[in-house]
Amino acid sequence: MVRLTRKNLMMDADKVRELARLRGTSESEAVREAVDYSLMAEEVIAGLHQLQALGGIDDVFGLVPDDPEPQSASA
Repeated sequence: MVRLTRKNLMMDADKVRELARLRGTSESEAVREAVDYSLMAEEVIAGLHQLQALGGIDDVFGLVPDDPEPQSASA
């Protein structure tokens, strides 16, 4: 069971309200989800760093170009 603790945080109220509106949740739930997503992103980044340290991922199907060109934002 998750133990919730009240925290006094300084936040941009408009952004929290907008996130809650987009997610269809309360503002508190939106903030909790944002923290969960941030923690998950840290785990993903750590995993990518571990893969890189092991030599990266082999493109066994040869689908990724050796020197990919960055795509412009307007494309």
